[in-house]
Amino acid sequence: MQSNSFYSKYKYIKALGSGGCGKVFLARNIALGNLWAVKEIVKGRETTISGYIEPEILKRVNHPALPRICDVFEDDDKIYIVEDYLEGTCLKQKLDEKGKFEEPTVIDWAIQLCDVLEYLHSQKPSAIIYGDMKPHNIILTKEGFVKLIDFGVSAMVSETNNKYEEACNSNKYNDNTIPQTAFIGTKGYAAPEQFTGNGISRASDIYSLGITIIQLLTGFDPLTEFMVFQNDRYARNISPELHKIIKRCIHYNPVLRYRSAGILKKEFCQYNLKYGVCSKNDLIGLKSTFDFAKVIAISGARGTGVSTITAAIAEYMAREPTSVCIVDLSKSGLLEKGIFVSEICKSDSEAKNLLNNISKINSNLYYLKLNSLARKVPSEMLTLHKYLGELQKRFSYIVLDVDMTLLTYLEQYLNHIFLVSDMNPFNLSAASQVMRTDGLAAKCIFKTSFVINKFYMGEISSHNILQSILLTEDATAEIQDLTANANIFEVPYEQKIYLKWMYSYFGEALSFKRLMDEGFRQAILNILSDTILPARRKKSRFTFKKLLSKVVI
Repeated sequence: MQSNSFYSKYKYIKALGSGGCGKVFLARNIALGNLWAVKEIVKGRETTISGYIEPEILKRVNHPALPRICDVFEDDDKIYIVEDYLEGTCLKQKLDEKGKFEEPTVIDWAIQLCDVLEYLHSQKPSAIIYGDMKPHNIILTKEGFVKLIDFGVSAMVSETNNKYEEACNSNKYNDNTIPQTAFIGTKGYAAPEQFTGNGISRASDIYSLGITIIQLLTGFDPLTEFMVFQNDRYARNISPELHKIIKRCIHYNPVLRYRSAGILKKEFCQYNLKYGVCSKNDLIGLKSTFDFAKVIAISGARGTGVSTITAAIAEYMAREPTSVCIVDLSKSGLLEKGIFVSEICKSDSEAKNLLNNISKINSNLYYLKLNSLARKVPSEMLTLHKYLGELQKRFSYIVLDVDMTLLTYLEQYLNHIFLVSDMNPFNLSAASQVMRTDGLAAKCIFKTSFVINKFYMGEISSHNILQSILLTEDATAEIQDLTANANIFEVPYEQKIYLKWMYSYFGEALSFKRLMDEGFRQAILNILSDTILPARRKKSRFTFKKLLSKVVI
């Protein structure tokens, strides 16, 4: 920084640090007054604007965890890259201050980092290999999100030259399976193939992420204590289940690591669901250890009873000491009109903003409206993941009222899915079509149940009509397996409710009050006893009180 401004457009404020290929400064746009990060790269042989990798990469990407490029300038000596100033603290600095971090915190960051790697690796026509994952290049914002900076040693790999997937499938690895590159990375964090002349690939990023996670969990520095990572000494500081995941990430052979960042992200999500640790500053203070499912999705064609079943299932599960939160992810937001909310529960935790709007229904039952966020999926999946992660720490169960179009994005979080419908073949077919999308049926074979609302007893068997809809001539093997393994439950309604439904003018909110009869209550109990709460088969008095003062069939 020879002067405090350049090109009469930006004024330097202070130095921020050094990146892979240059120094970084905080600058203010003189005309607009907003802040930007300016990276100065000293020119060397073969370095030009068109050939330099970082601006080319940043031009292509658009992800909430990545900086956006604003300007690129060049003079005789340097290249100047103007990009977003990401306000926060790098994880290396936080690590130096704290020594190490708690497992739930690191898992949350790992899932976010997997998400951004998955995005980079999926770019077309050339995948982007980040190449330098380490705490120094990760910024933690005040909201708890992580951002990835410094693409100085990244590479773009053409899919036509990248035979990594074929190598994984054939279990072969040689000089031709991993793309060659001149970039190295950082000693201690970089994968072995980056130093042995075999270049870098998606698997190289997964290796570096694994090393980074170990450092954040244990405090061991790979720059000075590299053998700790190779002889498994770090394992004594983390749980055995998490060690299995990380050990695969840092396998010497890239073919034996996780095939993609997306698969690794799912592993972390499932681990988080199964072994999630309760925060010391729980919002509700009621959560304890449970062996049964935590996240349940209730979905189906709108107007067939989805919100009714959601409210009924959540009310039954909210028994002491079980805390339950209904999360409204329906785009219509009609569930909010059908439940009685007694007060807003304010949180003192770091999960501010939306989580401060959790409403209290009764002593153990809560409600959170996230409809606005649901409308932005998949672009806001990281934000949604953040909120679901916080809720998992505070409640024993999360019951999602969710539109069918979102199930593909949420599947990795779910322990069970209830697909609700009436006996209308059109509505049953809509549920069937969703399960055929993106291979969803294959992922949900053993965690899906169908709930069929029957409004009068003269209808034919739910099982028969469901099979006739699902098992068509073009039914895939996954759909056939789903049909064979899924539970099918019938929920009966009294004739007066059926008549109200028939004349409700296409789904207007109905005031049922005390119209739910014993048959309905017993049906809900049977659903939970056979799926979510298998240990609770004893009889229980089931009353809705004010919860179902108004519900939407």
